[in-house]
Amino acid sequence: MSAVVAGLLLLVELGLGVALLVGTFFTLAFSSESYRHTATPLHQALNMLAFVLAVLPLLLTVWVGWRRFLSDRPWDAVPLGMGLPVVALVACAIAGYLSILGGEWATSRHRQRQELAARLALRAEVEGGAVHKACELVAADPRASAEDMRRCREFIESRPGAEARWAEFTKFTDPRGGFNTWHLGQTGLAPDWEWGAVVPVIRHDQEWFLRTFYETWMARTQDLPSMDDMSQLQLALQTSTRYLGWDARAVETLRTQVLPTLVARMDSQEPRLRALPGVDTWVLDAVRDRIQSLLTKPDEGVEPLPPLPGTPSPGDIGVVRMDDTGALDLWLRASPTSGAIGDVYVRRASYDSEYERWRKHLGTLRPGELRFLPAP
Repeated sequence: MSAVVAGLLLLVELGLGVALLVGTFFTLAFSSESYRHTATPLHQALNMLAFVLAVLPLLLTVWVGWRRFLSDRPWDAVPLGMGLPVVALVACAIAGYLSILGGEWATSRHRQRQELAARLALRAEVEGGAVHKACELVAADPRASAEDMRRCREFIESRPGAEARWAEFTKFTDPRGGFNTWHLGQTGLAPDWEWGAVVPVIRHDQEWFLRTFYETWMARTQDLPSMDDMSQLQLALQTSTRYLGWDARAVETLRTQVLPTLVARMDSQEPRLRALPGVDTWVLDAVRDRIQSLLTKPDEGVEPLPPLPGTPSPGDIGVVRMDDTGALDLWLRASPTSGAIGDVYVRRASYDSEYERWRKHLGTLRPGELRFLPAP
């Protein structure tokens, strides 16, 4: 190999080495930020190993260049010659990538064990008589049972005032006011890899929960709600739909028993709200839009449940059908052990990331065929 070709190859290898080092640096920076407070010692050690592996090809390339152009020692003694940095680059890139993944996996496993231990400890407290933590258990456990929800309901109903009840309800909402959710795979309604579809954390007694939630909101804002209250209401209404996992009974009760009262309240309070200085009229309009949507299109985005192909087995959690386009429609129970088929609706089209996994999970399914879906 001529000196010119070797020099050009060396420059390319140096560029690749720098690219690997820079890419690894930014990857580790983002990873460290994501796991800033939770990274385990093993995770930190593997991240350090990944950085060392990213530096090695660059150092090796410099050494090969020195041996090729500046050293008096025999060039033939260098294994693979100018190809050595390339081999090292590929090997170190793969090893570094696996180190980063291994570190994140180790921390994720550690976090899962911690969360499981915390849930078990919380469950032991509640079952031991700590009824004031009953709603915390429902909000923390994706497999919370109907009995867990019964304890939570009884505790909320025992609270003496609207503010005390509201404090319990906020355990099920995010800081902005929307309802917290579980990924479908966490609830046992889908395999563990199904993280695209979500359902509300309330898996039992949804009808009571939605009705009482909004009644409590109105009870604590009888005089005049603040804009923060209205923003919370808007996000709660936005996440109180059939499409997002609330069952038909809960949404129908919301439409017929709660929203008419809420509309009357809005009619009486809205003129005063709009007259306030600095009021965000967009929020008020958004609340009206969400109410109107729930009143007129409660099942928007949800396909009607077709006639079942027989009697489901005790272990079946729903039915699945492939339409003419190849998309999958799934009608599921509220939880693996309760609720009616159709309480949860999920659609997986061919462009969804989980689609191919669903196809493999379901096996052969002909267009138009409706099949019972066993628990994963």
